[in-house]
Amino acid sequence: MIITVKGTFTLSLPAERGTVRLTSGAEGDDRAVVTRAATGTTEELRYQLVDLEESGAATWYSVGAQTTQAWRPYNSEGIVMPIRYRTSSAIEVKFADFSALSRWGTRWAETRGLSVDEVEWTLTEKTRDRVADEVLTGAVRDATHRAEVLAKAAGQQTPRALAVADPGLLNDVSAVAPGGDLEPAGYRARAMAATGAPGGESVKLSPADIAVSATVHARFQV
Repeated sequence: MIITVKGTFTLSLPAERGTVRLTSGAEGDDRAVVTRAATGTTEELRYQLVDLEESGAATWYSVGAQTTQAWRPYNSEGIVMPIRYRTSSAIEVKFADFSALSRWGTRWAETRGLSVDEVEWTLTEKTRDRVADEVLTGAVRDATHRAEVLAKAAGQQTPRALAVADPGLLNDVSAVAPGGDLEPAGYRARAMAATGAPGGESVKLSPADIAVSATVHARFQV
């Protein structure tokens, strides 16, 4: 008798880093003016990011190249209006200090020429590496337990493992026990957008836990 099962295991851990994604830019009908305004906003932000990294509040940041779009809008009567320009840069800032993230996220949301697009919560690479073996071991144990339950229910002896693999590497995957998808093992983080608060108050962020999970497929014989 052959038993084919799927084993899963998940750990929920508190977020350790928050990456803020921003857009710095300007819009208008004079390309040179728009470019200067966007450049000024981005450079001022860059100075702030240098200070944040030097203080340890942020561990990393990136400032993307400026891009310019041009289009001709229409008014409510369908008449073509003068050409418009928009210059913008994509910026990312990874924070270790969530209080600083809250303060600066609110400040940037209220700054002309800046928009806060989202905040993504993650773990550090050190933590991910530390728990990788633990969740994978948990997934194998879950698969073994499933096989033992199925064998016992069928009146068989303790099963012996024939193969354990990442999802999709065993043939006859249709025999996998139901109860989940067939995604590869991985790390899933839930993201939360940052929004401004009235009266100049800082946004009170509630970082989502990070789900660290592993999935294996296994085949046993009894």
